[in-house]
Amino acid sequence: MKHIFLSAMLMAGMLVLISSCAHVHGEGTHTHGDDPHVHAPTKLEPLSFTIWTKKSELFVEFLPLVVGKESRFAAHFSEMVKFRAIEEGNVMVRLRKGTQNVEQNSVPAPSSPGIFRPAIAPQKEGTYHLDFLLTTLLFSDTITISDITVYPNEEAAIAANPPQPEGDEISFLKEQAWKIDFAIEQVERKSIHKVIHASGEILPVKGDETMLSTNTSGLVFFKSKNLMEGREIQSGEVLFTVSSKGLTEENLEEKYRIAQARLGKAKADFERSKLLLEQNAIARKVFEERQMELDIADAAFQTLADNFKSGGTVYTAPFSGIIKKLPVSDGEFVEEGEALVTLTRNRKLLIQGEVSQRYFSQLKNVRSAHFKTPWQSEVSRIEDFNGKLISYGKLTGENEHHIPVLFEVDNRGDLLAGSYVELYLLTRPVQNVLVIPKSALMQDYGQFYVYVQTGGESFERRQIQLGIDDGKQVQVLSGIEEGEWLVTTGAYQIKMAAMSSTIPAHGHSH
Repeated sequence: MKHIFLSAMLMAGMLVLISSCAHVHGEGTHTHGDDPHVHAPTKLEPLSFTIWTKKSELFVEFLPLVVGKESRFAAHFSEMVKFRAIEEGNVMVRLRKGTQNVEQNSVPAPSSPGIFRPAIAPQKEGTYHLDFLLTTLLFSDTITISDITVYPNEEAAIAANPPQPEGDEISFLKEQAWKIDFAIEQVERKSIHKVIHASGEILPVKGDETMLSTNTSGLVFFKSKNLMEGREIQSGEVLFTVSSKGLTEENLEEKYRIAQARLGKAKADFERSKLLLEQNAIARKVFEERQMELDIADAAFQTLADNFKSGGTVYTAPFSGIIKKLPVSDGEFVEEGEALVTLTRNRKLLIQGEVSQRYFSQLKNVRSAHFKTPWQSEVSRIEDFNGKLISYGKLTGENEHHIPVLFEVDNRGDLLAGSYVELYLLTRPVQNVLVIPKSALMQDYGQFYVYVQTGGESFERRQIQLGIDDGKQVQVLSGIEEGEWLVTTGAYQIKMAAMSSTIPAHGHSH
């Protein structure tokens, strides 16, 4: 059967035809149920058109239009956001000569998800425009196929549309594509930045971390059962108490009582010396010594009293953040000055790349970067994290063979300080080149290839040569052309379909 492919984009209200090619299926490989048109001995070969707009994709099959004969359409509609079947709405098919409508017919809903089946019976031969008007709850779209011929009889239609030789396309039905994660993208010329590849590490920002240490020896007690590394904490939240109660040495409660008593005695001595000074009974030097003793005793007492409670010394979070390190265990004995916890605000992080010295002259052109962590399936942009270039090193340390490049980023909660990253440092842009997303790439034995959609249910495997790779997209040097439609999601399923020895039968009919 004859299988004609048209590609179009709806821009500023005008349908721009992009490309067309002939495509056929072998006889008996493209069945459509118990349709008498397909199995009739007339051997009329169904026509097929595929047209894309910004809103929808139409893949439609129908027999050539013949005067007085009803032609039924299998119009497959997919929306262009998630490439799913359009499951509600109505479709009108209209045969038009200029601005005059000749024939039209509409259906109020799809007969099955994504497939609408209007029909028309033209009454006069000639060349017409064939319109498909789709209306859904979310949007409306009009798709036009120009220069459609209405033949005077079947003999003329058969003569004008002879069978074509079988092609090498891979068949992957709409019913299959609608059930999987599937997406296509039109090949365009864009700019892509030259890249310096480097390894890197995510680091905390200095001043964004605080370590709490104990100011007394004793037993540390957690104030929450779920106190652990990685947990978020709030400013002022009580984290620990350190108690020396019951210990022979370094009993904090005993120290507190002693300091309290010394402070009381120092206050009494000071008040007495103040009265004696007024009576000239003691020298001013003695009074000043009593005042100094009071200040020392008060400072010693306040050091203990600020955090001391009957249960021990209390340690609270000085800010909201995340517990980075927790080197102690609940109930463990700690010495004075020992670290209890390291807290980080974790609002800002640094991504530091280590760049080979041979790229030093290119570093002045670096303005941004892409990066990938071990747990991410896709490459991220620095801009996605409100990131910016901070600096790159003009000097290297002793025995250092790499130049550091620093970016500061916001931590949205999915970055981990201390982890390593793969970096793509973006330098000067290269303009007006073919660029495709990396998700479209497939690889066999070191050779890269992609799948190009040549028709609604037809695909070709194309081997390609790659240029610049910025982690998210790649430059294509050869193998595909501008304007072609590329499978960007679902390529593996196309590969499996290509390896299958059987061609799937259609679930729809004319």
